[in-house]
Amino acid sequence: MLLLMCIVQTALVARDAVLVSHAARVGARIAAVEPSMDAVRKAVVQAAPLDPDRLDVERRVEAKLVRVTVRYRSATEVPLAGALVGDVHLTESAAMPDERPHR
Repeated sequence: MLLLMCIVQTALVARDAVLVSHAARVGARIAAVEPSMDAVRKAVVQAAPLDPDRLDVERRVEAKLVRVTVRYRSATEVPLAGALVGDVHLTESAAMPDERPHR
């Protein structure tokens, strides 16, 4: 039974990792054209069914790229297995050419 619970917990964390990756790409696409950090965070939150209270979104401009990094604390709440592992911290970054209007 514990093995099955560990498999389920692993699958849930893997799902969250895919969602965090998708959210980072969506955030980077918005950050490439939108100067507002609020718009970037809103796009990241709406991109995937992740708990916004567990999300951290960062935008950095690097030369001619805009990079968005999404950090997410994936809850491990499956009975038995979750208590053994603890929350998993996931991080994903995506970059796009900076197309925002410059002064």
